[in-house]
Amino acid sequence: MKYIIKILVPVLVILTLSFACKKEQENQGQIKVLMTDAPADFTEVNVNITEVWAHYAGNGNVPGGWLQLNAVSGYYDLLQLQNGLTDVIANPTAIPVGKITQMRLILGQNNYAVEIIDSVAVQHPLLLSSQDETGLKVNLNSEILANQTIVVTLDFDAGNSIIEQGTGEFRLKPVIKVQNVTYIP
Repeated sequence: MKYIIKILVPVLVILTLSFACKKEQENQGQIKVLMTDAPADFTEVNVNITEVWAHYAGNGNVPGGWLQLNAVSGYYDLLQLQNGLTDVIANPTAIPVGKITQMRLILGQNNYAVEIIDSVAVQHPLLLSSQDETGLKVNLNSEILANQTIVVTLDFDAGNSIIEQGTGEFRLKPVIKVQNVTYIP
């Protein structure tokens, strides 16, 4: 009898843990974020994305708040992301089932645009307002579904995001919209 109990107890513990893990997975989905762009009057528009966040509205069991996603930090030449081309700015990140209301992109310093003037490539630093601190917010209002990955494609409109100031400096005032939201199992 002791031998049966010694075998039965570990088996029951393993079964209980496996069902608990499966239950936890059933209450999670994933989010992945892509970026694309429309044409602009520059030859390059490079933005430095350092962080990507999602605002989770919560569900009955998990409180809401800002969740940091698995960002692929680095410089992105927006003009390379045209005609259906995208780049991953946040790898799939597990999030509990519920609603995502907003996305936030945090930009680093040293963003720049390049234009050709008299056959010479001229690099223009792009001044930021507060995007390096507070981030660029984009409304999303999408659901995280159990065992599905929501793929969000953001359109960063470079042509409408760069404003030439009266001083000759260029300011980045990002125009970003959600282009597409799809779900994959």
